[in-house]
Amino acid sequence: MSASMEIRTAPHIKGTRSVEQIMRHVVWSLVPICAFYVYQYGISAAALIVVVTGSCLAAESFFVRLGGQSGDLNDWSATITGLLLALTLPPGFALWMGVVAGFVAIGLGKAIFGGIGHNLFNPALVGRAFVQAAFPVAIATYTPSFLPGRFTEFIPSTLALPLMTPADVALWLHDKQLDALAG
Repeated sequence: MSASMEIRTAPHIKGTRSVEQIMRHVVWSLVPICAFYVYQYGISAAALIVVVTGSCLAAESFFVRLGGQSGDLNDWSATITGLLLALTLPPGFALWMGVVAGFVAIGLGKAIFGGIGHNLFNPALVGRAFVQAAFPVAIATYTPSFLPGRFTEFIPSTLALPLMTPADVALWLHDKQLDALAG
């Protein structure tokens, strides 16, 4: 019997859908989660999602040009990284820290390993791990959900500038007069 066996790497079964179509489906599956995140935490969460996703797209464009690679943003992978990264960050996270997380996620988590399909780790979690190490207090700060006025005002720490003290945030939370159950 001379049956030969061929050993190959994944994927073993190929479908008709392209990478772009699959990634677009993943983005659509994240939309309800993002909507609930915004419903729960308000405009601070919406701003964080937009800024982090935008920074991931900008980083993808930057690193593709820097590396002289032929690539574009049409594969939706940077959008997925931005959405996943934003959903792992606290809603009161400073926007500038979210930009740093986005660039680290794409730069260290994706571009350095050769792009889509060659990642050693999930790029969104690389960005999360970096900001966890770099800004531990900001990442561990608890923000109560369903705050009154969440759709009319930002959580102050969201708009914080580098080197700002947390005193303003503490005063803002004190003015909200939250009870023990709400936070």
